[in-house]
Amino acid sequence: MGERIAWIIDSTSNIDPEFARANDVHIVYLSVVFGEKAYRENLDIGEEEFLRRLREERVLPTTTQPTIGEFVELYTRLKASYDLGIAVHISSGLSGTWATSVKAAEMVGFPLYAVDSKMTVHPMVWILEEGMRLHRAGKPVEVVVRWMNEVASRLRALFVVDDISHLHRGGRLTRAEYIVGSLLRIKPIITFEDGKLVPFDKERTFARAKARVFAELDRALADVDFARVGVIHCAMAEEASRWVEDLRGRYGDKVELVLRTFPPVIAAHVGPGTVGFGWYTLSAAERAGEIG
Repeated sequence: MGERIAWIIDSTSNIDPEFARANDVHIVYLSVVFGEKAYRENLDIGEEEFLRRLREERVLPTTTQPTIGEFVELYTRLKASYDLGIAVHISSGLSGTWATSVKAAEMVGFPLYAVDSKMTVHPMVWILEEGMRLHRAGKPVEVVVRWMNEVASRLRALFVVDDISHLHRGGRLTRAEYIVGSLLRIKPIITFEDGKLVPFDKERTFARAKARVFAELDRALADVDFARVGVIHCAMAEEASRWVEDLRGRYGDKVELVLRTFPPVIAAHVGPGTVGFGWYTLSAAERAGEIG
């Protein structure tokens, strides 16, 4: 544990602010843009205010990544107190945040390992936590970063989308798909593939879509020792709580469950009514820290 490591994560992780403060985690903020004004998510605008404005505004918001200047300022400051940094960022397939972070660290000469989560929201926190766990156990930084990238490669997610207008605006659905889907009241299921948000399947009802994603999770966890699963939603609190209880009854102690929400930047793309889960698996040995 000789190296003084600065842990960095971006706001799309929706990391718990108290956890970040307690563990000296530095948060870099992405923003949502209403009209001409940008608001840093969870700093200038919270989830409730964002959802209220989303309902009331005639034009849907856009999103923007941190500027290279913001990263330069952060890494210049961290360079004075830390030997190196380890950052976890939103998928490079969704945002230029990872690339901007890497470039800024090079500009100021701050040694940085930047992990491309190939995802977003709470699974990013899992990657960070795994790195911190190994660092506390005295593992070399190379082992820590290698394992964090391994966890990123294991992450999977499935989400059921209620309002497909947000996916259409974000370029995830063609106009024809949007029109047909709206007329048929299709419930798309989306996933991540190579770090990009892509269609996985579609169902005619929410109940059938839920059954479909639960069946996929059953298959994924059939022969594993342990998994972490996060139920994540946008304005679907009661339904998401039911999912947690369903999963708890299904898997018991085999699964560690958390319930989280989409932050504004991601909610702007998937829209209210979206609910699903992310997960990754661990062997008994890996869970016990036998990683080298």
